[in-house]
Amino acid sequence: MARKESRAQEKRRLLAAAASVRPPSDCDVIVVGGGAAGLVAAITAAEAGALTVVLERDLECGRRILATGNGRCNFANVSLDAQRYNDPAFVGSVCGQTWLGDVLSFFRTSGLRWRAEDGRLYPMSLQAASVRNVLLSRARRAGVVLAPAREVVGMSLVDTRMPHAQITGGSGGMSVEVVCLEAFSDTRAFALPNAKAVVIASGGEGLPAAIDLGLHTAPRTPVLCPIACEDSPLRALDGRKADALVSLAKEGRTARGWRDRGTVLFRDYGISGVVVFDLSRRAEPGDLVELDLVPDLLEAELIRIVDPAASGSFASGVLDGVIDPVIAGVLERMAKERWQLPDMEGTTPTTDAEALVSLVKRLPFRIMGPAEPQHAQVTRGGFKTDQFDPTTLASREHPWLFACGEALDVDADCGGFNLAWAWKSGMVAGSAAARRALA
Repeated sequence: MARKESRAQEKRRLLAAAASVRPPSDCDVIVVGGGAAGLVAAITAAEAGALTVVLERDLECGRRILATGNGRCNFANVSLDAQRYNDPAFVGSVCGQTWLGDVLSFFRTSGLRWRAEDGRLYPMSLQAASVRNVLLSRARRAGVVLAPAREVVGMSLVDTRMPHAQITGGSGGMSVEVVCLEAFSDTRAFALPNAKAVVIASGGEGLPAAIDLGLHTAPRTPVLCPIACEDSPLRALDGRKADALVSLAKEGRTARGWRDRGTVLFRDYGISGVVVFDLSRRAEPGDLVELDLVPDLLEAELIRIVDPAASGSFASGVLDGVIDPVIAGVLERMAKERWQLPDMEGTTPTTDAEALVSLVKRLPFRIMGPAEPQHAQVTRGGFKTDQFDPTTLASREHPWLFACGEALDVDADCGGFNLAWAWKSGMVAGSAAARRALA
């Protein structure tokens, strides 16, 4: 049996493969970023007839797709809705009325088949590698030049009639020079001097190359990640799960804000789970979160279970048949101690039974901020959307520059919504970039 290659061996192999790719100096469209949006933009541009090059800083294109949906890649949702996004008007204008149909048609043509689970769409194989593989195969069939291990560090508009003389506006002799660093090269600097259009499809650290062009960006912050909370006895519940109604009360307000139901995972630093990931898009440090651990029971019903004799006390284990017994045991101790968050508003319960019911129906956490931000599924921020035409995703100031996916300040809840945006925005930007390059 062949031995599995080490990480060092894998890196050397991938660097060698990247070095063997030599992008053409003259091309129609350069796509910066070979992730979800970038691959779709490149495929769309190439299939429209544009010679297209993808520059990706990672050692391979599409690597991040492999980690989506816990390795299963929840690539879309049957209920796509612009209201699930932080910028619904812009997203709605970009994606239009045929959004889901366009995405599914693209993947059907790519050879992917899927299955639905509670409205979430997964590849039939339940493997994220299936999504990545069909994209890479289609890109190669379309003639896309995939050039990984290259980090774009600058770009400028030049006049091909006067080589390397920067100009400020388009003309018949206009082209774009893109400069990148090659991870496998001693000299490292490499330039593609004659592109006709550029699509920025990279988020996070992929944006600085274009900031020199004067575009405004929103700060980068991690979202769709666990939440760190203030220290409390609940840290003893690390690893336990509960089906809960999660409510967010913004700092300084008594009225409830956002709420949703789902499985909450208790961690020693705070809380996690898909519903908490969605909460992370809305919560800020200092906000109060409350969990209703029995959302299907009214408070009056619960008090009859906890204290049927109306004595004000409760028997040990009284909630073992209602919630996780380990969670119930911790809450019993907290109720008898009359535990509550520091500086928390409200009346302190007078009896043990009232205190226990209050904790079960309104278990409080004070948010400190995102936890494990390096593992966030999405990064909020990027180019501010008002600088781009929603019908083409072209920059209003630089009509040769397009953006899609995480490069733009667009994010959404879990459930396939972020990838659905990546696919559709990639189609729009790639198609428009090809039209401009070939005009």
